[in-house]
Amino acid sequence: MIFPSNSSTTASDQAIAINSSGQNSPVNVSFQKVLGTLPSILNPLLDRIITIYEPQYEAAEGIFIDPDIEIKIRYNCVRVYAEEIRDKSGYMALIEEVLDNIDNETPKAKDKFLWAINKKYKDCKKRLFIEHKIDTSNKDSVKDIICDNADRIITDVSRDIIKHAIGHIDSSIELIEAAQELIVCYGFINCQILEKPE
Repeated sequence: MIFPSNSSTTASDQAIAINSSGQNSPVNVSFQKVLGTLPSILNPLLDRIITIYEPQYEAAEGIFIDPDIEIKIRYNCVRVYAEEIRDKSGYMALIEEVLDNIDNETPKAKDKFLWAINKKYKDCKKRLFIEHKIDTSNKDSVKDIICDNADRIITDVSRDIIKHAIGHIDSSIELIEAAQELIVCYGFINCQILEKPE
């Protein structure tokens, strides 16, 4: 799962926690049975992310047109999360509907949400460039380091994008993880996480 596990995995509110570290990792958990309850967790989660990033948001020049998912997966060399992204891409209408509802009440909320995801991606990318002493004017080096670390970047963005938003949401860890996976998949498909194929 995108939500990284650690050795101190715990559950609350009669939920079940799964630690997917060790020899039999990864563990895949299907959330199809709780799909009907996802809008109730997505709405406050997305709303909270938009609120958190409201003061920093600057209008972008435009939202990228979605490229073919397979092309983007190959272009960025996504390995570990490739299948998960393919699976979750079928649920993008759900997150679109929730975002449209928020956008109707708070104009530009959808743009702010995509901007927030892209900002977290750029922050992760910057840390990676510094760590590996990448000259950002060398486009080949930039592409190589992103491709070598695509799955790590997805994990980092996933962790960063909601860490400030989940504190106020009263729901099980499974629902939060399912919502988080959809958010990250949505960011990937909308070219806000990793690079747009050239």
